[in-house]
Amino acid sequence: MNGQEAKTRIDKSDLHIETMGKSGPILLMMHGWGQNLESLRMLGELLSKHAQVHLIDLPGFGSSPAPEVDWDTIGYAERILRYLDEKSIDRAILLGHSFGGRVSVRLASRHPERVEAVVLINSGGLKRPPGNWKLKAQLVRILGKSLKGVDKATGTKYYESWFVPKFASIDYKNAGRLRNILVKTVNEDVSEDATRIKSPVFLLWGELDTETPLEMGQRFSNLIPGSQLLVLPGKGHFPFLGDSAHLCARYIIEFLKGLPAANAESKETV
Repeated sequence: MNGQEAKTRIDKSDLHIETMGKSGPILLMMHGWGQNLESLRMLGELLSKHAQVHLIDLPGFGSSPAPEVDWDTIGYAERILRYLDEKSIDRAILLGHSFGGRVSVRLASRHPERVEAVVLINSGGLKRPPGNWKLKAQLVRILGKSLKGVDKATGTKYYESWFVPKFASIDYKNAGRLRNILVKTVNEDVSEDATRIKSPVFLLWGELDTETPLEMGQRFSNLIPGSQLLVLPGKGHFPFLGDSAHLCARYIIEFLKGLPAANAESKETV
């Protein structure tokens, strides 16, 4: 199969989508790595009273088939763009949590004419500041690469049997056929894309997040022109789970009501 044929097959891959809400702006909701649309369901149900919500299983997660090649987050963003085309959606609001935030930044930066606004919840996509962890990470990478070389030369399985259980993250261990995509996307830096976003952006961040620390949210806020950052005290990487979904929904709805399109609609109905 040549490259063009592979691309055609990917373009036609199905996305598992659940929609809710009959009025208001179209809101695409994208989950984090290792999750699926269920993680955002409660928040989506609350927001569906004010928007037409599209809960998305990103390719390779939930009930959506995995890409046939190892995508980066730009590939994921292009698939969401094709979804907009397939459904004849001119413009949409993007809501992305963690990995879904990376995809949202890519799409908003590259196709501003299709994105009305962006909500980023504890989004990934920025490099952590230098520190002792960086040297440790480099040493671990060198060790892993060395063991792969040894296994290839000798037929041993030290990398999978010893290195992965000892050093790999939970996401890596559970990634399965998506491991190469995880490695590719986790090392991306979307800083430049963030600076090019023209749509209104609302950043909602859990204060105690250790996966995408608050410092990352503050940097996103500085990078994205005109963005708003709201910090949720005592919340972690999933600030929208359980009863906290109501609090998150309240802030997001306030943001949506303040959008230029929402204000224009309200004036037309007066």
